[in-house]
Amino acid sequence: MPAVFGNAWMKGIGKTKEQLNAGFSPMSFVWALIFSFLAAYALARIMVWAQRGAVVDGIVIGLLTGICFGLATVGIHDLFEQRPKQLTLINVLYHTVGFIIIGIILGAWH
Repeated sequence: MPAVFGNAWMKGIGKTKEQLNAGFSPMSFVWALIFSFLAAYALARIMVWAQRGAVVDGIVIGLLTGICFGLATVGIHDLFEQRPKQLTLINVLYHTVGFIIIGIILGAWH
């Protein structure tokens, strides 16, 4: 969403909206869905192993997962790719919010 962080994200990756649209493939949504299910499954396993199942547990585990794993992996890549710190923050926050939402759903489902 350009209004939120989209413009800053595009600047961080060094691409314009036109460049992104030109190289877009609908398969990106399919792969994003597959990867999201993989992340949800992993978070569900963590919650089961930790014997946690409430919504609050899902929020905490989602937050920790997003910050610890998201920041660690994205941060390492961005350091070596010499990406702007702002881009790292945007990407980590995006994934952290996603993990929190997954945690809420899993906690409510339990």
